[in-house]
Amino acid sequence: MAKASESIEINASPKECFDVITDYERYPEFLTESKEVMIEKKSGQTAEVTFTLHLIKKFSYTLKMTGKPPNTVKWSFIKGDLMKKNDGEWTLEKLGNGTTRATYTINIDLGLFVPGAISKMLIGSNLPGMLKAFKKRIEERKK
Repeated sequence: MAKASESIEINASPKECFDVITDYERYPEFLTESKEVMIEKKSGQTAEVTFTLHLIKKFSYTLKMTGKPPNTVKWSFIKGDLMKKNDGEWTLEKLGNGTTRATYTINIDLGLFVPGAISKMLIGSNLPGMLKAFKKRIEERKK
């Protein structure tokens, strides 16, 4: 099992950040490892979303995403090819001067076939790049 948390400051309001984070189907446009995203069910701020990624190999998983605009998006694992657990959240904190601190926290278990050290390495090496991609996407939408 691997757990990680990292923050980044974004030149946008929490609502502007929230809107990009919850626009799941557009992730492949700016996240290189994201190959396909499909919303299976949606009701209000809750959606069951299937993500297909390519990190070393291609795999898919479905999460229950629950948004509480404009400050949090939480998710919990439903099913997946490679993992046993994937829970986490985005927390969006207004800092003033039109900036937001976006904190991404994940708790993931890739199962018996992937040692914890490899899970931590995958998360640790991909998390900073993913946060920078979200920051760039959010800030570009403001222009």
